[in-house]
Amino acid sequence: MAQPRPRIAVISNTAPPTSGGGVGVAHYNLARALREAGYEAELFVFFERGTPPSRDGALLGGVHRFGPGPRLLKAMLLANKWLFTVLAPGKTAWNTVDIISSWPGMYKLNRALGEFDPDFIILPDHGAPALWLRAPKRARIGLVAHHNPMRLASADFSTYSELDARWAVRLEQRSLSKVSYAVSPSRHMGEWFSKTYKFEGPQTVIPNIVIAEDLQSVPAVDLRPRLGLPADAPLICIPSAQTAVKGSRMLPEILVSLATKLEQPLGVFLPGELDAEVERSLPALPEAVRLYAPGRLAWEEYIALLKGCSLGLFLSLRDNYSMALVEAACCGVPMLAFDAGGNSDIIESGVNGLLFDEADVDRLVGAAAQFVREPNRLQALQRSTAADAKARFNSQKTIDQYLRFFEIAG
Repeated sequence: MAQPRPRIAVISNTAPPTSGGGVGVAHYNLARALREAGYEAELFVFFERGTPPSRDGALLGGVHRFGPGPRLLKAMLLANKWLFTVLAPGKTAWNTVDIISSWPGMYKLNRALGEFDPDFIILPDHGAPALWLRAPKRARIGLVAHHNPMRLASADFSTYSELDARWAVRLEQRSLSKVSYAVSPSRHMGEWFSKTYKFEGPQTVIPNIVIAEDLQSVPAVDLRPRLGLPADAPLICIPSAQTAVKGSRMLPEILVSLATKLEQPLGVFLPGELDAEVERSLPALPEAVRLYAPGRLAWEEYIALLKGCSLGLFLSLRDNYSMALVEAACCGVPMLAFDAGGNSDIIESGVNGLLFDEADVDRLVGAAAQFVREPNRLQALQRSTAADAKARFNSQKTIDQYLRFFEIAG
């Protein structure tokens, strides 16, 4: 008689389309892929801040959303702001408060988790939900190391508080006592995990999952008419450039340089929320730069607009394993990026984009301008990008890696 397949709980801070954050998308896709592989898998969200949306139907009802109340969350954020204004003036501090504010959602989540009674639990490091986890005794626990506060706070250009990062790491280290397995989505994150934490369990690198069928189901939307551009005008997507670590300080220089080199109007799709300094600089851009910066978008709307772009620039200097990069590749949009963080695990120069030395703005801008001037070369790279994504970013292959590593295939 065949043994029943194990019951698997996937825990996440958020899930689409309420949030398009990389961790939420990765864990949502992981739960999806496990269910489609025939496992009884459900998704548990501990930092829900919106109304549960209709896209949960893709998980066949297997989603449970919890989160802190708005008043409690506001009070915790204000207390954190006051504390670090005193202890680390001029620095950004959110890692420790993220961990503390994950407690209310996890407190509610634990009851639903007990009723589901999983054999295996997969959760993220971001927000340290394992610290507050009350798991069934027989459940084995696997951690996915997406975040690591020290890799951001230690960067020379970072505005993040090192004190905040050290406090968060101490709490995360305590949470690892409940964890049996550790997965990193890229070699970069695996190296940071090993040098930041003491962990005796097995470790490996497994990439985040993208559901190709979801991407294929979204029709492309062309921004050019909205921006008053002709059909053959270049349209460039620059995702995730919201902070200094994500390259926000380079953004105005890059846009001015591109406009100067091209000597023609170009469209720029800039999704996500921007910091105040970048927003102040945008009105000073040359008239040739037709900018569309709508702020945070629903996932489907972002993918539709991404698909209409010619190519993309990815300016992050410390990304883990960017879902934005993988999604762009799967949409056939080549990305030009810096060889930093986990970018080289996704981009293979000349196949699905180009990699440049860290912060080498001149070469990145020069390559982007050359692709615009040589549309045949750009179209060849777009075709190569789509073909490579189909071969490499296969959700079934990735799920098999998870199941083998966690020894729960059945």
